[in-house]
Amino acid sequence: MEPYPIQSTTSIFQSFNQIDRQSYHTIIRYFNQHVEEIKCLDFEEYFEILTSYVNALFEAGAYQKHALMADVVIEASIINNVRVYQGIALFEKTLFQKAASLYHLHQFEESAHILTELIKINPSDETFQTFLRKNRLLVKPAYLRKSLGLAIVFYFISILVIALTTFFLDPFYPQYTPLADQCRNLAFMSGTGLILITDGIHRLSVLMQVRKLTAQSIEKLKRS
Repeated sequence: MEPYPIQSTTSIFQSFNQIDRQSYHTIIRYFNQHVEEIKCLDFEEYFEILTSYVNALFEAGAYQKHALMADVVIEASIINNVRVYQGIALFEKTLFQKAASLYHLHQFEESAHILTELIKINPSDETFQTFLRKNRLLVKPAYLRKSLGLAIVFYFISILVIALTTFFLDPFYPQYTPLADQCRNLAFMSGTGLILITDGIHRLSVLMQVRKLTAQSIEKLKRS
């Protein structure tokens, strides 16, 4: 596609307004080609193009770039005291999208930190709570990793018992086969049970942590 021709700053905003807001790649391309002229616009026009561009980055799946540019919107909204923009809680939306971008980039700790702050700001939004739980479930604590390693040992023992039974006990000492089967089943069930129990503990722990954070945030807002 041919690049957009050089335009004066007076026509930059008018040309941008002709772009469909759902044409995310077109918005991204337009912003990148006219970034210097856009910076020279007055704040309202600049901010509208900037927010559309950053939203387009997110919707287009350009998560790395979005995570960086979201900070520009957040900083501008704080400096100019813009919390609600065009009927949208822009500050919260941008933070949430940044958390989602970091999540897609597998930066779970950073994403969880932002979601925690969002819950403190607006604890009534269940979307923040749900996403934080989802995020925290992917951050495996040390005990969960250790239990998985131990479960693998149990499964390996189970496989060894099967091999021992098949190639040694059955042909030569069949009287010990029932005992070997019991040992095999015990090892397998121990591994499976360990995984299920520790995973359940982790899920319950995450649920309780998010509920506690939400309750504390609600109480703090009531006192303020």
